[in-house]
Amino acid sequence: MKWSTLSARERRTVSIGGAIVVVSLGFLYGVRPYRAALEDARDQLVTERATLARERAAVASAQQNPQLHRVADSTMRAMRPRLFEGKDDVMASAELASYLGDVARHARVWLQDAGTRPAAPSAEGVRRLRVEIRGESDILGVLMFLQALERGEKLVRIDRLDISRSPRAREEEIETLSIAATISGFAVADTTTAAVSQTPPSVAATRRLGDSASNGAAAR
Repeated sequence: MKWSTLSARERRTVSIGGAIVVVSLGFLYGVRPYRAALEDARDQLVTERATLARERAAVASAQQNPQLHRVADSTMRAMRPRLFEGKDDVMASAELASYLGDVARHARVWLQDAGTRPAAPSAEGVRRLRVEIRGESDILGVLMFLQALERGEKLVRIDRLDISRSPRAREEEIETLSIAATISGFAVADTTTAAVSQTPPSVAATRRLGDSASNGAAAR
């Protein structure tokens, strides 16, 4: 079918359809990516401004009270071995999952699944890592697992803990319990910890980690 053979009505219909297709493609491949990029740029600008404001406030605080900053510096270095050292959130979360697997194995807990969740950065520069686990054990194994987390070498916090009777419990002499929990670990960005004596946000980060430890961050 040639354009010259079309009637005026058919040409008008084809033209309208072509215009709709062009507008749709322009919105799909032009407007939407531009809007998404603009929103990302705005979010990044807000984050950078907040970071700059924290840096300025922390510098002013360090100048007014250098002794407090030295105490925070010392506390952060003491706390560093209990934090996870992954270069990024993925690696740090994987370290947390591996650590939980080791603890579960020694506590006679059969860990069925350990899934990482997106890390949640805080305003103080501390990265909160999250792992959701599912496992099975008896009552003694559950208690040993919780005690091992509380007294372990890493600073972790149990955000959610569900313990229920396993469907397989009727088939065994020893009652089996199912465990479902969300467990958080903590990490500090290398740029913060490497310059802990110069980057004042470490003061706030130290306070936050100290509060987590004093409130029974290892287990609840």
